[in-house]
Amino acid sequence: MCTTTTQQYTRVVPSFLRTISIIVTFSLVNCHAKSFLNQLTAVPTTTTPAPTTTPAPTMRDIVIGPCRWVIGRKCPDKDVRFYLYTRRNPQQPQYLNIDETFDKSNLTNSNFNPRYQTKIIIHGYNADMYMNTLQRMKYEYLMRGEYNIIFVDWAVLAPGPCYVNVAHNIKHVGACVAQLVERILETGTTDMHVIGFSLGAQLTNYVARNLGSFQLPRITGLDPAMPFFITSGIDDKLDPTDAAFVDVIHTNAFVQGKIERCGHADFYMNGGILQPGCNKGNTNPFACSHQRAVEYFSESIRSRKGFWGWACSSYISYLLNMCPPTNYLLEAGEDIKLSTKGMFLAETNDTAPYALGKWTDLPTLGKQKPTINNGRITITLPQPSAFRDPLLQQVDQWNKLDSHFNGIEPEPTPFSQDPNGDNWTYFSGVGTGDITDTSKTGNELAGSVEEQSLEDVQKVHETQIEWLEYRRNLTNGHIENSIFTVPHIEGAELTSKKLSRQPRGNEIN
Repeated sequence: MCTTTTQQYTRVVPSFLRTISIIVTFSLVNCHAKSFLNQLTAVPTTTTPAPTTTPAPTMRDIVIGPCRWVIGRKCPDKDVRFYLYTRRNPQQPQYLNIDETFDKSNLTNSNFNPRYQTKIIIHGYNADMYMNTLQRMKYEYLMRGEYNIIFVDWAVLAPGPCYVNVAHNIKHVGACVAQLVERILETGTTDMHVIGFSLGAQLTNYVARNLGSFQLPRITGLDPAMPFFITSGIDDKLDPTDAAFVDVIHTNAFVQGKIERCGHADFYMNGGILQPGCNKGNTNPFACSHQRAVEYFSESIRSRKGFWGWACSSYISYLLNMCPPTNYLLEAGEDIKLSTKGMFLAETNDTAPYALGKWTDLPTLGKQKPTINNGRITITLPQPSAFRDPLLQQVDQWNKLDSHFNGIEPEPTPFSQDPNGDNWTYFSGVGTGDITDTSKTGNELAGSVEEQSLEDVQKVHETQIEWLEYRRNLTNGHIENSIFTVPHIEGAELTSKKLSRQPRGNEIN
Protein backbone atom coordinates (compact mmCIF):
# COMPACT_ATOMS: atom_id res chain seq x y z
CA MET A 1 0.00 0.00 0.00
CA CYS A 2 1.13 3.47 -0.74
CA THR A 3 -0.19 4.79 2.61
CA THR A 4 2.73 3.47 4.80
CA THR A 5 4.69 6.39 6.37
CA THR A 6 8.43 6.87 6.65
CA GLN A 7 8.42 7.17 10.46
CA GLN A 8 6.97 3.66 10.90
CA TYR A 9 9.86 2.22 8.92
CA THR A 10 12.59 4.10 10.87
CA ARG A 11 11.34 2.87 14.31
CA VAL A 12 11.41 -0.85 13.59
CA VAL A 13 14.45 -1.25 11.43
CA PRO A 14 18.14 -0.88 12.35
CA SER A 15 20.19 2.05 11.16
CA PHE A 16 21.92 0.02 8.49
CA LEU A 17 18.55 -0.28 6.81
CA ARG A 18 18.03 3.51 6.51
CA THR A 19 19.27 3.36 2.95
CA ILE A 20 16.45 0.99 2.10
CA SER A 21 13.92 3.32 3.80
CA ILE A 22 15.07 6.21 1.62
CA ILE A 23 14.44 4.10 -1.47
CA VAL A 24 10.97 3.22 -0.19
CA THR A 25 10.26 6.90 0.48
CA PHE A 26 11.02 7.83 -3.12
CA SER A 27 8.79 4.98 -4.29
CA LEU A 28 5.88 6.26 -2.21
CA VAL A 29 6.29 9.79 -3.56
CA ASN A 30 6.32 8.45 -7.12
CA CYS A 31 3.15 6.43 -6.42
CA HIS A 32 1.25 9.48 -5.13
CA ALA A 33 2.44 11.58 -8.06
CA LYS A 34 1.12 9.05 -10.60
CA SER A 35 -2.26 8.91 -8.83
CA PHE A 36 -2.58 12.70 -9.02
CA LEU A 37 -1.65 12.83 -12.70
CA ASN A 38 -4.16 10.09 -13.56
CA GLN A 39 -6.91 12.30 -12.12
CA LEU A 40 -5.94 15.19 -14.41
CA THR A 41 -5.55 13.41 -17.79
CA ALA A 42 -6.70 10.05 -19.02
CA VAL A 43 -3.94 7.66 -19.76
CA PRO A 44 -4.05 6.57 -23.41
CA THR A 45 -4.73 2.90 -23.92
CA THR A 46 -2.73 2.75 -27.13
CA THR A 47 0.57 4.01 -28.31
CA THR A 48 -0.91 5.16 -31.69
CA PRO A 49 -1.75 8.92 -31.55
CA ALA A 50 -5.36 9.89 -32.29
CA PRO A 51 -5.81 11.51 -35.73
CA THR A 52 -6.54 15.25 -35.69
CA THR A 53 -8.74 16.99 -38.36
CA THR A 54 -8.38 20.66 -39.23
CA PRO A 55 -11.80 22.33 -39.78
CA ALA A 56 -12.38 23.60 -43.34
CA PRO A 57 -11.96 27.34 -43.69
CA THR A 58 -15.23 29.28 -43.75
CA MET A 59 -16.23 30.61 -47.24
CA ARG A 60 -16.27 34.36 -47.12
CA ASP A 61 -17.30 37.06 -49.60
CA ILE A 62 -14.62 38.93 -51.48
CA VAL A 63 -15.01 42.66 -50.87
CA ILE A 64 -13.07 45.32 -52.74
CA GLY A 65 -14.35 48.81 -52.02
CA PRO A 66 -18.10 48.91 -52.72
CA CYS A 67 -17.93 45.71 -54.76
CA ARG A 68 -18.79 42.34 -53.25
CA TRP A 69 -18.41 38.87 -54.75
CA VAL A 70 -20.78 36.42 -53.07
CA ILE A 71 -18.88 33.23 -52.18
CA GLY A 72 -20.46 30.11 -50.67
CA ARG A 73 -23.63 31.74 -49.37
CA LYS A 74 -26.83 29.80 -48.81
CA CYS A 75 -30.46 30.82 -48.95
CA PRO A 76 -32.28 32.41 -47.24
CA ASP A 77 -30.03 35.44 -47.43
CA LYS A 78 -30.60 38.73 -45.65
CA ASP A 79 -29.34 40.56 -48.76
CA VAL A 80 -32.05 39.04 -50.97
CA ARG A 81 -35.41 40.24 -49.71
CA PHE A 82 -38.96 39.77 -50.95
CA TYR A 83 -41.78 42.29 -50.62
CA LEU A 84 -45.47 41.71 -51.36
CA TYR A 85 -47.99 44.20 -52.77
CA THR A 86 -51.69 43.48 -53.22
CA ARG A 87 -54.84 45.55 -53.53
CA ARG A 88 -55.05 45.37 -49.73
CA ASN A 89 -51.62 47.01 -49.43
CA PRO A 90 -50.87 48.81 -52.72
CA GLN A 91 -48.36 51.24 -51.20
CA GLN A 92 -46.93 49.66 -48.05
CA PRO A 93 -45.15 46.39 -48.90
CA GLN A 94 -45.22 43.35 -46.66
CA TYR A 95 -41.90 41.68 -45.98
CA LEU A 96 -41.98 37.99 -46.85
CA ASN A 97 -39.77 35.80 -44.69
CA ILE A 98 -38.91 32.93 -47.03
CA ASP A 99 -37.11 30.06 -45.34
CA GLU A 100 -36.04 26.51 -46.11
CA THR A 101 -39.43 25.12 -45.08
CA PHE A 102 -42.97 26.35 -45.51
CA ASP A 103 -43.61 26.32 -41.75
CA LYS A 104 -40.74 28.72 -41.13
CA SER A 105 -42.00 31.11 -43.82
CA ASN A 106 -44.74 33.68 -43.32
CA LEU A 107 -46.69 33.41 -46.59
CA THR A 108 -49.83 32.29 -44.76
CA ASN A 109 -49.58 35.26 -42.40
CA SER A 110 -49.40 37.81 -45.23
CA ASN A 111 -51.86 39.14 -47.82
CA PHE A 112 -50.69 36.52 -50.30
CA ASN A 113 -53.66 34.80 -51.92
CA PRO A 114 -52.99 31.64 -53.96
CA ARG A 115 -56.21 32.21 -55.94
CA TYR A 116 -54.62 35.17 -57.73
CA GLN A 117 -51.79 35.12 -60.24
CA THR A 118 -48.36 35.92 -58.82
CA LYS A 119 -46.06 38.37 -60.57
CA ILE A 120 -42.41 38.22 -59.48
CA ILE A 121 -40.57 41.38 -60.57
CA ILE A 122 -36.76 41.49 -60.53
CA HIS A 123 -34.77 44.70 -60.98
CA GLY A 124 -31.37 44.91 -62.63
CA TYR A 125 -27.91 46.32 -62.10
CA ASN A 126 -27.40 49.50 -60.04
CA ALA A 127 -31.11 49.71 -59.16
CA ASP A 128 -33.61 48.58 -56.56
CA MET A 129 -37.28 47.67 -56.27
CA TYR A 130 -38.30 51.33 -55.99
CA MET A 131 -37.26 52.12 -59.56
CA ASN A 132 -40.00 54.42 -60.92
CA THR A 133 -40.84 52.37 -63.99
CA LEU A 134 -41.07 49.16 -61.96
CA GLN A 135 -43.34 50.80 -59.40
CA ARG A 136 -45.55 52.02 -62.23
CA MET A 137 -45.78 48.42 -63.44
CA LYS A 138 -47.04 47.42 -60.00
CA TYR A 139 -49.78 50.05 -60.07
CA GLU A 140 -50.82 49.06 -63.59
CA TYR A 141 -51.30 45.47 -62.47
CA LEU A 142 -53.24 46.40 -59.33
CA MET A 143 -55.49 48.73 -61.32
CA ARG A 144 -56.12 45.94 -63.79
CA GLY A 145 -57.12 43.27 -61.28
CA GLU A 146 -56.19 41.11 -58.30
CA TYR A 147 -52.57 40.01 -58.27
CA ASN A 148 -49.83 39.01 -55.86
CA ILE A 149 -47.02 41.40 -56.82
CA ILE A 150 -43.72 40.28 -55.30
CA PHE A 151 -40.60 42.40 -55.72
CA VAL A 152 -37.15 40.87 -55.38
CA ASP A 153 -34.86 43.44 -53.75
CA TRP A 154 -31.21 42.49 -54.17
CA ALA A 155 -29.83 46.03 -54.39
CA VAL A 156 -27.13 45.29 -51.77
CA LEU A 157 -25.59 42.78 -54.18
CA ALA A 158 -26.09 44.94 -57.29
CA PRO A 159 -24.33 48.27 -56.66
CA GLY A 160 -22.61 50.38 -59.26
CA PRO A 161 -19.98 50.59 -60.60
CA CYS A 162 -19.44 46.89 -59.84
CA TYR A 163 -20.97 45.24 -62.90
CA VAL A 164 -18.39 42.43 -62.96
CA ASN A 165 -19.21 41.14 -59.50
CA VAL A 166 -22.94 41.84 -59.90
CA ALA A 167 -23.00 39.59 -62.97
CA HIS A 168 -21.41 36.93 -60.76
CA ASN A 169 -23.90 37.43 -57.91
CA ILE A 170 -26.99 36.69 -59.99
CA LYS A 171 -26.36 32.94 -59.59
CA HIS A 172 -26.86 33.20 -55.84
CA VAL A 173 -29.84 35.56 -56.16
CA GLY A 174 -31.46 33.20 -58.65
CA ALA A 175 -31.18 30.34 -56.16
CA CYS A 176 -32.91 32.43 -53.48
CA VAL A 177 -35.72 33.41 -55.86
CA ALA A 178 -36.14 29.72 -56.70
CA GLN A 179 -36.62 29.10 -52.98
CA LEU A 180 -39.41 31.69 -53.05
CA VAL A 181 -41.04 29.87 -55.97
CA GLU A 182 -40.87 26.59 -54.05
CA ARG A 183 -42.67 28.11 -51.06
CA ILE A 184 -45.35 29.52 -53.37
CA LEU A 185 -45.82 26.09 -54.93
CA GLU A 186 -46.51 24.72 -51.47
CA THR A 187 -49.55 27.01 -51.22
CA GLY A 188 -51.16 25.00 -54.01
CA THR A 189 -50.72 27.38 -56.95
CA THR A 190 -48.53 27.21 -60.04
CA ASP A 191 -49.82 30.40 -61.71
CA MET A 192 -46.65 32.47 -61.68
CA HIS A 193 -45.10 34.98 -64.07
CA VAL A 194 -41.49 36.08 -63.57
CA ILE A 195 -40.52 39.47 -65.05
CA GLY A 196 -36.88 40.55 -65.17
CA PHE A 197 -35.36 43.80 -66.40
CA SER A 198 -31.82 44.03 -67.81
CA LEU A 199 -29.54 41.92 -65.61
CA GLY A 200 -32.65 40.78 -63.77
CA ALA A 201 -33.80 39.19 -67.03
CA GLN A 202 -30.62 37.12 -67.21
CA LEU A 203 -31.10 36.26 -63.53
CA THR A 204 -34.34 34.43 -64.33
CA ASN A 205 -32.24 31.73 -66.00
CA TYR A 206 -30.80 30.75 -62.61
CA VAL A 207 -34.26 30.74 -61.08
CA ALA A 208 -35.28 28.12 -63.61
CA ARG A 209 -32.07 26.12 -63.13
CA ASN A 210 -32.72 25.74 -59.39
CA LEU A 211 -36.32 24.53 -59.62
CA GLY A 212 -35.65 20.92 -60.50
CA SER A 213 -38.52 19.32 -62.39
CA PHE A 214 -40.92 22.27 -62.11
CA GLN A 215 -41.02 24.59 -65.13
CA LEU A 216 -42.13 28.18 -64.76
CA PRO A 217 -45.24 28.95 -66.84
CA ARG A 218 -43.89 32.25 -68.20
CA ILE A 219 -40.82 34.47 -68.11
CA THR A 220 -40.72 37.97 -69.59
CA GLY A 221 -37.31 39.47 -70.31
CA LEU A 222 -37.22 43.25 -70.66
CA ASP A 223 -34.13 44.15 -72.70
CA PRO A 224 -31.88 41.39 -71.26
CA ALA A 225 -28.38 42.61 -70.45
CA MET A 226 -25.67 42.09 -73.05
CA PRO A 227 -22.26 42.58 -71.29
CA PHE A 228 -20.73 39.20 -70.32
CA PHE A 229 -23.60 37.30 -71.93
CA ILE A 230 -22.65 37.40 -75.61
CA THR A 231 -20.80 34.09 -75.59
CA SER A 232 -22.51 32.46 -72.61
CA GLY A 233 -24.04 29.01 -72.94
CA ILE A 234 -27.72 28.33 -72.41
CA ASP A 235 -27.05 27.40 -68.79
CA ASP A 236 -25.88 30.94 -68.02
CA LYS A 237 -28.33 33.14 -69.92
CA LEU A 238 -32.03 33.52 -70.60
CA ASP A 239 -33.25 31.16 -73.31
CA PRO A 240 -36.53 29.47 -74.37
CA THR A 241 -35.88 26.41 -72.19
CA ASP A 242 -36.21 28.41 -68.97
CA ALA A 243 -40.02 28.47 -69.01
CA ALA A 244 -43.01 27.09 -70.87
CA PHE A 245 -43.18 30.48 -72.62
CA VAL A 246 -40.49 33.15 -72.78
CA ASP A 247 -41.26 36.53 -74.37
CA VAL A 248 -38.66 39.27 -74.74
CA ILE A 249 -38.78 42.98 -75.57
CA HIS A 250 -35.60 44.48 -77.09
CA THR A 251 -35.05 48.25 -76.97
CA ASN A 252 -31.29 48.90 -76.67
CA ALA A 253 -29.52 46.12 -78.53
CA PHE A 254 -25.75 46.27 -79.11
CA VAL A 255 -25.32 48.64 -76.13
CA GLN A 256 -26.91 47.58 -72.84
CA GLY A 257 -29.28 44.96 -74.22
CA LYS A 258 -28.77 41.81 -76.29
CA ILE A 259 -29.35 41.66 -80.02
CA GLU A 260 -29.75 37.91 -80.23
CA ARG A 261 -33.07 36.25 -79.65
CA CYS A 262 -33.67 35.01 -76.10
CA GLY A 263 -37.19 33.62 -76.07
CA HIS A 264 -40.00 31.99 -77.96
CA ALA A 265 -41.17 35.44 -79.09
CA ASP A 266 -38.78 38.39 -79.41
CA PHE A 267 -40.12 41.86 -80.20
CA TYR A 268 -37.66 44.46 -81.48
CA MET A 269 -39.27 47.82 -80.78
CA ASN A 270 -38.46 50.47 -83.39
CA GLY A 271 -35.58 48.34 -84.61
CA GLY A 272 -34.49 47.41 -81.09
CA ILE A 273 -31.48 49.74 -80.80
CA LEU A 274 -32.53 53.35 -80.13
CA GLN A 275 -36.04 54.45 -79.26
CA PRO A 276 -37.77 57.54 -80.67
CA GLY A 277 -37.86 60.48 -78.30
CA CYS A 278 -34.71 59.42 -76.42
CA ASN A 279 -32.43 61.90 -78.17
CA LYS A 280 -34.12 65.00 -76.83
CA GLY A 281 -32.52 67.43 -74.41
CA ASN A 282 -29.88 66.15 -72.04
CA THR A 283 -31.32 62.63 -71.90
CA ASN A 284 -28.87 59.77 -72.18
CA PRO A 285 -30.20 58.05 -75.33
CA PHE A 286 -28.87 54.63 -74.33
CA ALA A 287 -30.23 54.65 -70.77
CA CYS A 288 -33.53 56.05 -72.02
CA SER A 289 -33.82 53.38 -74.71
CA HIS A 290 -32.89 50.65 -72.23
CA GLN A 291 -35.63 51.63 -69.77
CA ARG A 292 -38.22 51.99 -72.51
CA ALA A 293 -38.61 48.21 -72.40
CA VAL A 294 -40.14 48.52 -68.93
CA GLU A 295 -42.29 51.47 -69.99
CA TYR A 296 -43.65 49.67 -73.03
CA PHE A 297 -44.49 46.57 -71.03
CA SER A 298 -46.09 48.58 -68.21
CA GLU A 299 -48.28 50.43 -70.69
CA SER A 300 -49.33 47.18 -72.34
CA ILE A 301 -50.94 45.97 -69.11
CA ARG A 302 -53.98 48.24 -69.51
CA SER A 303 -53.56 49.68 -72.99
CA ARG A 304 -56.63 49.54 -75.21
CA LYS A 305 -54.50 49.87 -78.33
CA GLY A 306 -51.64 47.53 -77.59
CA PHE A 307 -48.24 47.03 -79.22
CA TRP A 308 -48.48 45.06 -82.46
CA GLY A 309 -45.61 43.68 -84.50
CA TRP A 310 -45.09 41.88 -87.78
CA ALA A 311 -42.88 38.87 -88.32
CA CYS A 312 -39.32 38.92 -89.64
CA SER A 313 -37.10 35.94 -90.37
CA SER A 314 -33.95 37.40 -88.78
CA TYR A 315 -32.34 40.64 -87.71
CA ILE A 316 -30.07 40.50 -90.75
CA SER A 317 -33.16 40.42 -92.93
CA TYR A 318 -34.41 43.51 -91.14
CA LEU A 319 -31.13 45.36 -91.69
CA LEU A 320 -31.34 44.47 -95.40
CA ASN A 321 -34.84 45.98 -95.55
CA MET A 322 -36.36 42.58 -96.27
CA CYS A 323 -39.05 42.75 -93.56
CA PRO A 324 -41.66 45.33 -94.63
CA PRO A 325 -44.79 45.72 -92.50
CA THR A 326 -47.49 43.16 -93.22
CA ASN A 327 -51.12 42.77 -92.29
CA TYR A 328 -50.51 39.76 -90.05
CA LEU A 329 -49.82 41.40 -86.70
CA LEU A 330 -49.30 39.86 -83.26
CA GLU A 331 -49.49 41.64 -79.93
CA ALA A 332 -46.56 42.16 -77.56
CA GLY A 333 -46.60 42.78 -73.83
CA GLU A 334 -48.81 41.48 -71.06
CA ASP A 335 -51.55 40.08 -73.31
CA ILE A 336 -49.31 38.28 -75.77
CA LYS A 337 -50.70 34.99 -77.01
CA LEU A 338 -48.70 32.12 -75.59
CA SER A 339 -48.69 30.52 -79.03
CA THR A 340 -46.66 33.40 -80.48
CA LYS A 341 -43.35 32.21 -81.88
CA GLY A 342 -40.62 34.00 -83.79
CA MET A 343 -39.03 37.42 -84.24
CA PHE A 344 -41.22 40.49 -84.63
CA LEU A 345 -40.80 44.19 -85.37
CA ALA A 346 -43.02 46.84 -83.81
CA GLU A 347 -43.22 50.63 -83.84
CA THR A 348 -44.25 53.08 -81.13
CA ASN A 349 -44.88 56.75 -80.53
CA ASP A 350 -41.98 58.86 -79.26
CA THR A 351 -43.88 59.93 -76.13
CA ALA A 352 -46.39 58.25 -73.85
CA PRO A 353 -48.82 56.76 -74.61
CA TYR A 354 -46.48 54.75 -76.79
CA ALA A 355 -48.90 52.19 -78.22
CA LEU A 356 -49.96 52.74 -81.83
CA GLY A 357 -52.55 50.01 -81.87
CA LYS A 358 -53.32 47.53 -84.60
CA TRP A 359 -52.99 49.83 -87.58
CA THR A 360 -54.64 47.44 -90.04
CA ASP A 361 -57.03 44.54 -89.89
CA LEU A 362 -56.85 42.10 -92.79
CA PRO A 363 -60.46 40.84 -92.76
CA THR A 364 -61.90 44.38 -92.82
CA LEU A 365 -58.98 46.07 -94.59
CA GLY A 366 -58.59 48.65 -91.87
CA LYS A 367 -62.24 49.65 -91.48
CA GLN A 368 -63.14 50.83 -88.03
CA LYS A 369 -66.47 51.05 -86.28
CA PRO A 370 -68.70 53.47 -88.23
CA THR A 371 -69.73 56.71 -86.57
CA ILE A 372 -72.91 58.67 -87.22
CA ASN A 373 -72.48 62.38 -87.96
CA ASN A 374 -75.58 64.44 -88.75
CA GLY A 375 -77.42 61.40 -89.94
CA ARG A 376 -74.61 60.23 -92.22
CA ILE A 377 -72.54 57.15 -91.53
CA THR A 378 -68.81 57.65 -91.87
CA ILE A 379 -65.94 55.21 -91.60
CA THR A 380 -62.36 56.29 -91.03
CA LEU A 381 -59.79 54.28 -92.93
CA PRO A 382 -56.50 54.56 -91.01
CA GLN A 383 -53.42 54.85 -93.16
CA PRO A 384 -50.44 55.98 -91.06
CA SER A 385 -47.78 57.77 -93.03
CA ALA A 386 -45.14 55.36 -91.73
CA PHE A 387 -46.71 52.45 -93.64
CA ARG A 388 -47.74 51.75 -97.19
CA ASP A 389 -51.29 50.94 -98.09
CA PRO A 390 -52.15 47.43 -96.83
CA LEU A 391 -53.79 46.43 -100.11
CA LEU A 392 -50.78 47.38 -102.16
CA GLN A 393 -48.50 45.75 -99.60
CA GLN A 394 -50.07 42.35 -100.19
CA VAL A 395 -49.07 42.29 -103.84
CA ASP A 396 -45.91 44.36 -103.66
CA GLN A 397 -43.73 43.53 -100.66
CA TRP A 398 -40.65 44.87 -102.46
CA ASN A 399 -42.13 48.31 -103.21
CA LYS A 400 -41.58 47.86 -106.92
CA LEU A 401 -44.93 49.39 -107.74
CA ASP A 402 -44.09 52.53 -105.84
CA SER A 403 -43.70 55.46 -108.20
CA HIS A 404 -40.51 56.44 -106.39
CA PHE A 405 -38.93 52.98 -106.29
CA ASN A 406 -35.14 53.42 -106.54
CA GLY A 407 -35.74 57.16 -106.86
CA ILE A 408 -36.96 56.86 -110.45
CA GLU A 409 -40.15 58.61 -111.48
CA PRO A 410 -41.82 56.48 -114.18
CA GLU A 411 -43.25 58.07 -117.30
CA PRO A 412 -46.82 57.21 -118.34
CA THR A 413 -46.96 54.74 -121.20
CA PRO A 414 -49.54 54.55 -123.98
CA PHE A 415 -50.79 51.37 -122.40
CA SER A 416 -51.74 52.50 -118.90
CA GLN A 417 -48.24 51.87 -117.48
CA ASP A 418 -48.75 48.17 -118.12
CA PRO A 419 -45.37 46.45 -118.55
CA ASN A 420 -46.94 43.70 -120.62
CA GLY A 421 -48.35 46.09 -123.21
CA ASP A 422 -51.95 45.05 -122.61
CA ASN A 423 -54.40 47.86 -123.19
CA TRP A 424 -56.56 47.39 -120.12
CA THR A 425 -59.94 49.04 -120.59
CA TYR A 426 -60.18 50.30 -117.04
CA PHE A 427 -57.47 52.88 -117.72
CA SER A 428 -57.69 53.20 -121.47
CA GLY A 429 -57.69 56.98 -121.24
CA VAL A 430 -54.40 57.24 -119.40
CA GLY A 431 -51.44 58.01 -121.61
CA THR A 432 -53.48 58.38 -124.81
CA GLY A 433 -54.34 62.00 -124.27
CA ASP A 434 -55.05 64.66 -121.72
CA ILE A 435 -57.80 63.27 -119.55
CA THR A 436 -58.23 66.68 -117.99
CA ASP A 437 -59.63 67.86 -121.32
CA THR A 438 -63.30 68.31 -120.50
CA SER A 439 -64.22 68.44 -124.17
CA LYS A 440 -63.86 64.67 -124.34
CA THR A 441 -66.98 62.59 -124.25
CA GLY A 442 -67.79 60.11 -121.56
CA ASN A 443 -67.18 57.24 -123.96
CA GLU A 444 -63.43 57.78 -123.80
CA LEU A 445 -63.52 56.96 -120.10
CA ALA A 446 -65.94 54.09 -120.44
CA GLY A 447 -65.10 51.25 -118.09
CA SER A 448 -63.29 53.52 -115.64
CA VAL A 449 -62.82 52.54 -112.04
CA GLU A 450 -66.02 54.25 -110.99
CA GLU A 451 -68.10 52.64 -113.74
CA GLN A 452 -69.77 56.03 -114.18
CA SER A 453 -69.91 58.96 -116.57
CA LEU A 454 -68.24 62.31 -116.16
CA GLU A 455 -71.51 63.84 -115.03
CA ASP A 456 -71.12 62.00 -111.72
CA VAL A 457 -67.72 63.55 -111.12
CA GLN A 458 -67.11 67.18 -110.38
CA LYS A 459 -65.07 68.75 -113.16
CA VAL A 460 -61.78 69.38 -111.43
CA HIS A 461 -58.37 69.30 -112.99
CA GLU A 462 -57.71 65.60 -112.26
CA THR A 463 -61.26 64.40 -113.07
CA GLN A 464 -60.65 61.03 -111.41
CA ILE A 465 -61.07 59.41 -108.04
CA GLU A 466 -58.62 59.69 -105.20
CA TRP A 467 -56.69 56.74 -103.81
CA LEU A 468 -59.01 56.14 -100.84
CA GLU A 469 -62.03 56.05 -103.14
CA TYR A 470 -60.21 53.64 -105.43
CA ARG A 471 -59.38 51.36 -102.51
CA ARG A 472 -62.97 51.50 -101.25
CA ASN A 473 -64.31 50.39 -104.62
CA LEU A 474 -61.78 47.59 -104.75
CA THR A 475 -62.85 46.48 -101.29
CA ASN A 476 -66.54 46.52 -102.22
CA GLY A 477 -65.94 44.44 -105.32
CA HIS A 478 -66.50 47.14 -107.98
CA ILE A 479 -63.11 46.45 -109.55
CA GLU A 480 -62.58 43.02 -111.01
CA ASN A 481 -59.08 43.44 -112.31
CA SER A 482 -55.76 43.87 -110.54
CA ILE A 483 -54.60 46.92 -108.64
CA PHE A 484 -51.32 46.87 -110.51
CA THR A 485 -52.58 49.60 -112.85
CA VAL A 486 -52.97 52.46 -110.41
CA PRO A 487 -52.92 55.52 -112.70
CA HIS A 488 -50.18 58.08 -112.29
CA ILE A 489 -50.86 61.73 -113.08
CA GLU A 490 -48.08 64.25 -112.92
CA GLY A 491 -48.67 66.71 -110.09
CA ALA A 492 -51.89 65.12 -108.89
CA GLU A 493 -52.19 64.71 -105.12
CA LEU A 494 -54.45 61.72 -105.04
CA THR A 495 -54.43 61.15 -101.30
CA SER A 496 -54.84 64.73 -100.09
CA LYS A 497 -58.03 65.91 -101.82
CA LYS A 498 -61.45 64.54 -101.25
CA LEU A 499 -63.77 63.85 -104.13
CA SER A 500 -66.98 65.83 -103.96
CA ARG A 501 -70.02 63.92 -105.13
CA GLN A 502 -73.71 63.95 -104.45
CA PRO A 503 -74.48 61.44 -101.69
CA ARG A 504 -76.63 58.52 -102.65
CA GLY A 505 -78.61 57.32 -99.65
CA ASN A 506 -76.49 56.09 -96.71
CA GLU A 507 -73.30 56.15 -98.69
CA ILE A 508 -70.13 55.31 -96.81
CA ASN A 509 -67.66 58.20 -96.88
